Amino acid sequence: MTRECSGGDPVSGRDRRRIWSELLPLEVVRAPRTLALLRRHGLELSVAVRPETAAGLPDLAVACADAGVAVAVWPMIEDEAGRWASAGNAAAFGAFVARLLDALDARGLAAAEVVFDLEPPIEDVRRALAGGRGALDLLRGGRAGVSPRWRDAEGAYAGMAAALHARGVATSAAIVPLVLADGPSRGWERLLGTPVSAPPWGRVGAMLYTSLLEGYSRGALGRADAVALLASGCRAAVRRFGSRAGVSLGAVGAGALGDEPVYRSPDELREDVAVAVAAGVPDLALFDLGGVLARPPAEAWLEAFVSPPIDARLPRSTLRARGVAAAAALVGRAAGRARRSDQP
Repeated sequence: MTRECSGGDPVSGRDRRRIWSELLPLEVVRAPRTLALLRRHGLELSVAVRPETAAGLPDLAVACADAGVAVAVWPMIEDEAGRWASAGNAAAFGAFVARLLDALDARGLAAAEVVFDLEPPIEDVRRALAGGRGALDLLRGGRAGVSPRWRDAEGAYAGMAAALHARGVATSAAIVPLVLADGPSRGWERLLGTPVSAPPWGRVGAMLYTSLLEGYSRGALGRADAVALLASGCRAAVRRFGSRAGVSLGAVGAGALGDEPVYRSPDELREDVAVAVAAGVPDLALFDLGGVLARPPAEAWLEAFVSPPIDARLPRSTLRARGVAAAAALVGRAAGRARRSDQP
């Protein structure tokens, strides 16, 4: 009998709550206590699977099915190849997705959803966050550049999404929030090497992490500025993607970069949920499960995430938030004009 590790319907428009799990060992994720916690709070799971952990995916799928927890497969390749899906690693990423689905199929299992985490290569991101020339290099397309590969990459990811849909597997794309500032020229999308527009993604979720917006600004932005950017980002996601729009909130714990700034308390998460709901986004994800378990009580974080907001309303914008949004749009437009000739 085929068992499905279900991810639900990504375009239904209903309230949906999922949680990312990036660094937890799969045996911890599939532990009865962990899965019982997720089921008790009605949470779906998006679990990162890397080449060194791929062998454990079928057992995790079985455990999730038995526990009644919907799970989406979140593939990640080697850091040397970029880790996340991007224009420069489409072939390697597609091969790894196929490998994971074949492994499930061999056990009579079927993935219901695959998540494509569309980000620049992890080493480029690390260098950009470190300051100096790293940020400029990223804006030039990273150390390797993406210009010669753009058309092929768009086609490759569009083909992957269409092939998955043809076999009944839903797709989600997690996107860098700068892409929301794009106009028709898709400047940020191309600068970052993240094919967002062309592939027929079933769901598109913007990673609008207020703790990162505030923390990585090194004091330039405060909490109110970050929340205002969350609100404007949510509205932009709904305008661009309609019923396919989703938003990721966080962070509760550090991820692959190792130094991600985190929420100070569950109250900040609760406020972010209220802002996203007021902006009309019913599909929310939380980053991430490892942080929730490492900062007990886990129930406090999960209740803040899943409980209906008492006061769901949009915050006032701030001068700094408006300045950041305007600068992002300006850079995106300039990049689109500069790349129009060599990235059709």
